[in-house]
Amino acid sequence: MPTSRRGMSLLLFARRIASGILSLSAFALVPWADNVSIAATQGRRIFISVDMEGVDGAVTSNQLSMSGNDYQQTRQLMTDELLAAIAGARAAGATDFVVADAHGQGQNILIDRLPNDVHLIRGTARPLGMMEGIEEGHFDGVFFLGYHAGASSLRGVRAHTFSSARLSEVRLNGIPVSEGQVNAAIAAHFGVPVLLASGDDATIEELRSAVPQAEMVEVKRSISFHAADNLAPAEAQRRIRDGATRAMRQIGATTPNRTVTATSIELTFHFYQPAELLAWLPNVQRTGARSIRYQSPDIVSAVRFLNFVLGYNVDLEP
Repeated sequence: MPTSRRGMSLLLFARRIASGILSLSAFALVPWADNVSIAATQGRRIFISVDMEGVDGAVTSNQLSMSGNDYQQTRQLMTDELLAAIAGARAAGATDFVVADAHGQGQNILIDRLPNDVHLIRGTARPLGMMEGIEEGHFDGVFFLGYHAGASSLRGVRAHTFSSARLSEVRLNGIPVSEGQVNAAIAAHFGVPVLLASGDDATIEELRSAVPQAEMVEVKRSISFHAADNLAPAEAQRRIRDGATRAMRQIGATTPNRTVTATSIELTFHFYQPAELLAWLPNVQRTGARSIRYQSPDIVSAVRFLNFVLGYNVDLEP
């Protein structure tokens, strides 16, 4: 039966009212705090330092060395975890990313898989090592991905500090530290909070003391130096993605720990001669047969010294 023009108008008006009520109801179901927190993170800039030993599935040198049979697969897993973190941060409002490839020779991340708006720090040597690039501009937060436990740890997959081939221990102000703890001090020097860290359970336990406010994502549980209980890669990446989204919502509520000021860095080598020769330098004191202490005004100077020690070779060319 035909509907009159007036009847059609009333019907359309009723439908619009119903649609408006449904829209308001749906809006009411969204947590107001989440809307506010996501809005507060819009346009944020994130620095990401990515290592490989703490990547899900990585347990032996065969996976971590460029000459290893499984290295190419681990590169893909490393890149996938990075992309998961970027996606999670972007979902919470991040728009700018600088990434430091922080493993070995710094040429691990598959650069052709990165989004167009991501800048990648590659290669060696670098004054700030794993944190090179953080000094170049304002960042709202730092992510540590694929990190591992330090040389002084009693457990942890591939536990070492900066050089498993050369160093037995690294101390800051007399306290044994991991790479993550040193890098957190660098971030604090530049006023940037660490928002997220991923790795095995030993790594997470170590980092909690340095950055207790950070979102921690455990992707594997250490069994021994060369063994771990690993997640399926897709699950590890989901946890990192979700963790990155949660971490972004801490911006503004989290401040970096600035406890490291006047700094001594102590290096214990596997061998005798490095300590002997380095002790000839100003501000370097030999503290044992294989150990030295370098006194510096701040953490940046200490880390520059560390990277000089690990990077210098009299036969360097060109």
